[in-house]
This record gives sequence, structure tokens and C-alpha cells, in this order.
Amino acid sequence: MRSGRLAYRAALWLGVSAQLLVARVVVADGAHCPPDSQTLGACAEVSAVALPPTSTSQPDDEAIDYTTPRTELAGAPLIGGNSDIGFEFGGVLTATHFGGGTEPYQWNSDLVLAASLKGGPAGAEIAQQNYLMQVDIPDAIPRRLRFMITGSFQRTVNYGYFGFDNTSKLSAAGTGRRYQFDQREAILRTLSRIALTKPYLLLIAANLRYVDPHAYPDSQLSEDVAAGRALGVQALGLGSLAVGLGYDTRDNEFFPTRGMLHQVGVKGTYAVPLSAAVRYASFGASLAGYAQIAGPVVFAMRGLVDAAAGNVPFYDLSFGGIFQVDELPGGPGGIRGVPIGRYRGLLKIVTNFELRARLLRFRVFGTDFRVGLDAFFDAGRSFRDYSFESDGSFLALKWGAGGGLLLQWGQAALFRIETAYSPDAEANGGFPMGVYVAQGVMF
Repeated sequence: MRSGRLAYRAALWLGVSAQLLVARVVVADGAHCPPDSQTLGACAEVSAVALPPTSTSQPDDEAIDYTTPRTELAGAPLIGGNSDIGFEFGGVLTATHFGGGTEPYQWNSDLVLAASLKGGPAGAEIAQQNYLMQVDIPDAIPRRLRFMITGSFQRTVNYGYFGFDNTSKLSAAGTGRRYQFDQREAILRTLSRIALTKPYLLLIAANLRYVDPHAYPDSQLSEDVAAGRALGVQALGLGSLAVGLGYDTRDNEFFPTRGMLHQVGVKGTYAVPLSAAVRYASFGASLAGYAQIAGPVVFAMRGLVDAAAGNVPFYDLSFGGIFQVDELPGGPGGIRGVPIGRYRGLLKIVTNFELRARLLRFRVFGTDFRVGLDAFFDAGRSFRDYSFESDGSFLALKWGAGGGLLLQWGQAALFRIETAYSPDAEANGGFPMGVYVAQGVMF
């Protein structure tokens, strides 16, 4: 599911960097594009949730040409993945048009075809298939509306499901498919960002989803279905509408060194057929701040809460976020090191602390590269319901800690490989660490 999209963003950096050897076509009207300008179309962050930068000023030697009309086309292999879905591979095609001074581009379109390999009960298997098409128009209404539409399909045969008891120990017999299910999901998503009085934005997101989960025999999910604890184990069509506000004072959206990024909103979700009785509302807030504390070292901190009420399908109980929907509390968008699906509930709270630094700068083929490091500590937990009585001590936090390597290409693409330790990590096939490949900073 969303973990594959995170891996895709990571892999996008690797894939399009290979275009230097594989394929690049630039159609330009006027002067030849400077080398730095050619990196942006291939590497620009295409996440459906990144807010536009409030400041794009850069030193003269790092300036990007946003004015010369041109279209950049590229196609290349894709490599990525993480410890939840395994090794991901595939291909990406991207087209980006520049001109008129629009930042970061006038429009961008991406096509992704990918799959991942991971060990299963009978050996290596295709753990996940991921197909995605996305179009981003930053100036759909000049200086007012940024619009993005995304269509995707994903199937994950080893999606984690460990039940509803967040205090339970895993069974020693939990091998094979005991804590897994087969998830299939198709999504059509739109996100509109409407500029209000700077730095405020109105955020509107609409989603249509088709979700078809399958429980394996003798799995934890099949037991919970039989006991009536798991809602939504059938093919469903779900529609969601989210509205909220954004506050963005970051110096840039690619590697913020100062400022804040806040998002607050509400979302309603309804499913058909009506007989499934799946319908719920949720409130979410994500508050993030950035400060340069010593030389190149940046301290970044985020607090996130997601609270749902109503009849929530079992798979959405391990997700959170109103405009950026991620696996929570565990997974690459929450507590790194805690496996996806290990914990779930109506209420999820996560905090993230990071130190980031870009330390070494060099040039290849006229393009700037930077190498850096990060270190992080993530903590949080989920609550099954609002009684707070069945999930152990209120302060029984789940946590993960680790670090990684950062590699930034040009202005717009930052690639990272991170390793995280958590006491819960062994739930993911007995491997004591979480490993994540991703593009861009986590928040």
C-alpha cells in the first residue's frame, strides 16, 4: 500500500539518476538549458502532500532556470524498497515542462511500474506490485491553485496484521502467513492547495478507493473475522473528502533548514455497499519545525496525531494522516523500526526528532551532489479506543532509533537509506532492524 509509494519516491532518485546513462530528451524553445535546470524535472518531489516552498532563493551558483520553455523526458530503471516489502525494482517514465518562471515546474507527469521481492513461506515471492500515474500542475490557477491527481494500484501479499491487542506477545507459532494478509487496493486521489494570505493555504483532498483484502487460512485476521472483531474484510468502494489548513514558512520544501510546516484537517469516509456499515470521520494534525543549530546541522521535530471515530475498516486502523496518509504508528512514515501493521487503533500519536546535515559537496557532469548523515528517534503509540483501558499503561510508548546516509542530487532530489532499531522490529520475520529506502526528508 502506501509503503510502496514511499519506496517509489526513494527509487525515483536512483532510477532517474540512471538517465545520465540510459535516456534523456530535452525539447527546448530558445537557449540551451543549463545543467542544473535539467535535474529538476527528473528528480522533483512528486508526493501528493508536499506543500509548495515559501522561499526559493538560492545562491547564484545553485540557480535553477525556471524561465526557458522546455520539456524534459526521461525513462530509467527503478530500485528501492524497505524491510516490510523487500527489494523493489521496476521502471519509471517522467515528463516535466518548464517555463514562465513557474516553480518548481509548469507541469510534471510520472508513470511507475514496480514490484518487490521478499522471502515468503515457500521462498522468494513477489511481495508487492505497484503501478502509479501522477500529474502535478503547480500553477493550475496562477499564484492561487496547485492541483495534483494520482491513480494507482497496489497488491501486497504479505501485509502485516497482528490483531487488535496492542499489549499481546506474538505467538511462537507465528510463522508463514500467521500475521499477514493479502491486500489489493486501487486509488484515484486529488489534492488541491489554494493559496490564502501567505503563509496560509486551504487544503482539499478527495479520494476514491477500491479495497479487496483476503485473509489467509489459520491467520490472525481469519480468527478475528470469525470472532466479529475485524470490520471490512470484503471488497469495498470507499470515498473520502478532507478539508483543512496548511501553514508553511519553510525556506524550501526539499531540505528545510528553518521555518515550520503545519497541517490540520478533518476527513469523512463512507463505503459501499452500505450493508458493510463502514463509515467514519477522522481529525488529524501534523506540526513540524526546523532550526539550524550548528554549522550544517539541522534539528527537525514533528508531532502527529490522528483520531478516528465510527466504523473503521481494520486496515485503516493502522493508517493515519488527513492529507499525507501513512502507515501509523509503525512504518517508514511513523515510528521507524516498528513493522507496518504491528499496532492499530482509533487514536495514534507519533513524535519524531531528527538531526540532519549535508557535509560534503561535489560536482559530476556539471551537477551538484551533496552527501550527508541523519540520526533520529521516533516514539508514539496507538490506542484501540478512547477508554484507554485495554492497551496497557498510557506511557507504554513504542519507539525506534537509528540513522542513515543522505545523498542530494541537484536542488530537488534527496535520497536516503536509513536503518532503525526497535524492540518491536523482530515481528517482521525475525529481522532485528528496520531498513528503509526513501526519497526526500521524512517530514
